[in-house]
Amino acid sequence: MAALSCGFHLSGSSPSSSQLARRMLEFSGRTRIWLRRSSFAQAQPKTSAPRPSVIRAFLVSDDRARSKSSPAPSSGKSSNLSALRVSQLKKVLDAGGVDYRDCLERKELVERLEKTKNFIPPAAKRLLQQYLEGAEPPPHLSYELLHGSSPPVEDWWLDAEKNSIKLFQDCSPSVAHITTLRLGKDMSMNPVEIPRGTGSGFVWDKDGHIVTNYHVTMNGERARVTLSDASTWDGTLVGYAKNKDLAVLKISAPPSKLKPISVGTSQGLQVGQHVLAIGNPFGLDRTLTSGIISGVGRDIRSIGGRIIRGVIQTDASINPGNSGGPLLDSQGRLIGVNTAIYSPTGASAGVGFAIPVDTVRRVINQIIRDGKVVRPGLGIVCASESQTRQLGVTGVLVLGLSSNGAAAQAGLKATSRDENGRLVLGDVIVAINGEAVKTVEDLLALIDERCIEEVVRVSVKRGSSIQDYYITLEELEE
Repeated sequence: MAALSCGFHLSGSSPSSSQLARRMLEFSGRTRIWLRRSSFAQAQPKTSAPRPSVIRAFLVSDDRARSKSSPAPSSGKSSNLSALRVSQLKKVLDAGGVDYRDCLERKELVERLEKTKNFIPPAAKRLLQQYLEGAEPPPHLSYELLHGSSPPVEDWWLDAEKNSIKLFQDCSPSVAHITTLRLGKDMSMNPVEIPRGTGSGFVWDKDGHIVTNYHVTMNGERARVTLSDASTWDGTLVGYAKNKDLAVLKISAPPSKLKPISVGTSQGLQVGQHVLAIGNPFGLDRTLTSGIISGVGRDIRSIGGRIIRGVIQTDASINPGNSGGPLLDSQGRLIGVNTAIYSPTGASAGVGFAIPVDTVRRVINQIIRDGKVVRPGLGIVCASESQTRQLGVTGVLVLGLSSNGAAAQAGLKATSRDENGRLVLGDVIVAINGEAVKTVEDLLALIDERCIEEVVRVSVKRGSSIQDYYITLEELEE
């Protein structure tokens, strides 16, 4: 932290140190002052001359003044960005206001920060310097860390209302209303478009990509997208991830009509954090609801039957029509995509779920680049949980192997029958990289966290012994 240092040498005839401190505090106004007293006058006999004292006052100005005097990070450390973790890279980019939604791999985050590190605000530079020096700031970026001072407390209710109003005005132009249609025939047997459902979505980029839930688009043959200016555009399905409940549409609107949403991160989210949701519940255009994060790290089952990990739980009202809309933090950044509610009536009961934005970013980038979603895998066919229970097996039983797949090349054995038709159990996977595997969902969750072509240690039970195999994960389509 840069500081302006002023030194005063006090002779015996100068004002007392306490008087000088009071004057400095009165002079400071809104500037924060740290006083360090290095040598105050000691109590002396009346006949002795008072000893000299020195008071140093450190005046800390606002961020603008600090940015002029802050020394740049040393070239040796600042160039070592590749040593930073992914979470650290994202926090620095977030603090610097740098958009990295199109970064799919870690090296792309490093390249983005390398190009922008000289232009990010002083607060982000300080955070980067702390990481490069090996320091670890708090898990979430506080106001004090970014601004060097405490937030104002006067009229905070009014400030909160103003923030919600400004956030809605800034973010609602990024939200779209989606209507799905199917071709049918009227009473005269003429072809007509029949609405099948409605939902929400949001603008991802200036190229016209619109992000929404897969279940919003699944029952329609066509999609119609209505932007905030009431203009309507035909949407073309680019691709979808059924097991993540995400889909991407593309419209031909000009860039001047498109306002991409600001993208944040789902790392470091805290229970109790204020969130807002914008969508079109029951067809009511651009509705804002607010609440808090009620839970993190939830697991829900997608429409494709797979478990979605790390889901955000919120009590912000999410109703039919909100699906596919954005869940925002108090700074207006996307932290999740609203996808489901828990309710006995079908209306909001205060338990809503959103897909975390870090998952959204990875999936959406794959869909835009390749038109499909790929994931790492072992190349095996697993027995169902009911089958393993009947056989008295603990772990994941390998029923079959993909020909020339990763597991087959590594030497795993599948379940088979002998010459008499009796069942011969194959290998049973019991751990991945030392983490226990008891169900197929455990296995899928551990593999999904890895990257394609990453080598994992697979522990299998074959007969009465445990053996380890090192398998290079292969690319599988969703």
